[in-house]
Amino acid sequence: MSTNGRRLTPAGRRARERAVRRAEVLETTRSLFARKGYQRTTMVAVAAASEIALGTLYQVFPSKEAMLCSLLEDYIDRLIERGRQAAAGGGGAREQLVRVVRSQLDFSLQNADVLRFYLSGWTGYEFAVRQRFGERIDDKYEEYLRLLESLFRRGVRDGDFVAGPPRRLAVTLAGMIHALVRRWLRERRLDLLAEGDALVELLLHGVVSEARR
Repeated sequence: MSTNGRRLTPAGRRARERAVRRAEVLETTRSLFARKGYQRTTMVAVAAASEIALGTLYQVFPSKEAMLCSLLEDYIDRLIERGRQAAAGGGGAREQLVRVVRSQLDFSLQNADVLRFYLSGWTGYEFAVRQRFGERIDDKYEEYLRLLESLFRRGVRDGDFVAGPPRRLAVTLAGMIHALVRRWLRERRLDLLAEGDALVELLLHGVVSEARR
C-alpha cells in the first residue's frame, strides 16, 4: 500500500490501521450511547457491536470514559473548525458573527445524538468522569471563546459594535447558544437557525428602546 505515491512502512500501516479501527469503534460507541445512554452502555457491548475482541477494544480505548471524552473532544474540534471557516468567509464582524453562530447551530442539527447524550445525561455521570472530562476540554472550549472574542474585538475596532468587553460578550453569547440548543433538544419543532438569528440580533441590539437609552 502507498500514500501519495510513497510506500507505507510496516509501522505506518499499523498506525493507519489503528486510526481506522479507532474511528470505527467511536462511531459504534456513538450509536450505542445515543440509543442506550452512557450509563447502560458497557465495554462488552461496544466490543460486540464493533465485532472485535474485548481485549482488542481495551487496547484501543482503556475505558468507557476514554471513549466518551474522545467523542466529545472530536465534536468540539469539528465545531471550532466549522466556526473558523465561517469567520473566514469575508464581510464585516457582524456578518461573520452571524455565520459563526449559524454554523454552530447547523452543526448541532447534524449531531443531535451527541448533544443529547451529553447534555441530557451529563448530570448522571460519575463526579470523577465529569472532573477529568472538564479538565481535558477546557482548552478546547477556550479556543471557541477566543474565536467569538476576536469577532467582537474586530467589531468594536471597526465601529460596527458599541464599545464593550469582547471577552464578556463572547462568554454571554456562548451561554445563550448553549441554552438555545438545550431548549431545542426538548422542543424539536423549534426552528433552531431562525431562533439563532433572533438571538444574535437581540444581543447586538439589546432590549432597551433608543428613547430609553
